[in-house]
Amino acid sequence: MSDGLLILRLAQIVARLGLAMTGAVGATFVAALLMRAELPWFDTVEFTVLLIVLGMIGAYLGIDLPRWPQLRAGPVHRSPLIGLASATGTFLAAGSGLLALYAFVVDETSDPAGNLLFGATWMLGVCLQIGAGLAGRRRVAEVNDRS
Repeated sequence: MSDGLLILRLAQIVARLGLAMTGAVGATFVAALLMRAELPWFDTVEFTVLLIVLGMIGAYLGIDLPRWPQLRAGPVHRSPLIGLASATGTFLAAGSGLLALYAFVVDETSDPAGNLLFGATWMLGVCLQIGAGLAGRRRVAEVNDRS
């Protein structure tokens, strides 16, 4: 492996770790907002850690989808849908994280139902990111296996 290729791989890993940390930050604020719903299962360290891990996985897998190789045969129509799912998931997760940050920082009082809506929207976004990231990587692996 050449030095330039090694540096590019290292840069890609560092960038993905940065994306994962960004997902963790958004998850932390969503978890803090959900704690205000005063439901016992949201007010635990384990729940907060679970959200942080899901946020890291979602951002790591879903934001940086692999580039699509030249597809020789087979359906290509799924590729744009995977990209759309990833983009939608990123938008929902980032938007919910940003609104949770705002509510937390300015000490906005909201009802528990609103907090649960933020949490559900964030979770939907993260699930879309994880699903799109896994589907995209699976698709690339299938194409590589056929070659």
